[in-house]
Amino acid sequence: MGQGQLTSDRRATLADALGAVRDGDRVGLGGMTLYRRPVAASLALAAAGRRDLKIVTLTGGLETDLLIGAGCVGRLRSCYTGLDVVGFAPHFTRRAQEGTLDLVEETEYTLSYAIQAATMGLPFLPMRGDLARTDLLGVRPDLRTFACPLTGATLIAVPALPLDVAILHATAADRYGNCNLQGQLALDPHLPTAAAITIVTAERIVSTDELMAMRGGIQLAGVHVTQVVELPGGSLPTSCFPLHRLDVAAVLDYAEAAADAAAWPRWLAQASKAFA
Repeated sequence: MGQGQLTSDRRATLADALGAVRDGDRVGLGGMTLYRRPVAASLALAAAGRRDLKIVTLTGGLETDLLIGAGCVGRLRSCYTGLDVVGFAPHFTRRAQEGTLDLVEETEYTLSYAIQAATMGLPFLPMRGDLARTDLLGVRPDLRTFACPLTGATLIAVPALPLDVAILHATAADRYGNCNLQGQLALDPHLPTAAAITIVTAERIVSTDELMAMRGGIQLAGVHVTQVVELPGGSLPTSCFPLHRLDVAAVLDYAEAAADAAAWPRWLAQASKAFA
């Protein structure tokens, strides 16, 4: 089922929706750090044995770290990956220190500009040169400087970053894929328009009238959504405002298991069992 039809019923099972994700795909993950992350979808991808995924996320959290630990990630583009108040993300930290994870250095500016350029169908977006006050240009040869044709100021061309798949978790959605997100939106408004396929897991599927009456109303139009999956608790243990808070104890349990070579396979097998 494609995007672009306003009144198509986009409801699907998680397995059917994620069947569109192929090894090697560039996958954008919605949410931010430990807030409204598509954790259940990530567990399902791990259970399905996906490999060499190119993960794109503004800030990676538990969902990104578990995919790394499950051997699903070939490349990561993120300006931060960690467990926020809980500390380091064990799998990311280990792989980054070993040099066995292909990392693309990003800032919030470069990643958001890259996604927005893809959204707009442009080859790049210009970023002010004086914002690059680090050695970013030295480690990102794809970022090119040029003189602004109007002012002469130095600008940086940030190449577009189109996605094969975007995966988001929503507070609620209707059967047509219209979504209410709430909380920290991060890049969620832009990921679907940069992606060929967008999969949304939602706490609830409700009527369009009920969706429009919620705080924020429709924050993502169904025309940009390929399939929507009703999945209560699909972001746990990360939060989903206002329905449930961050489960810090569960994130601590994850961090402890992920840091233990013997405990990790047991944690992953148990957590993934429902999505195998």
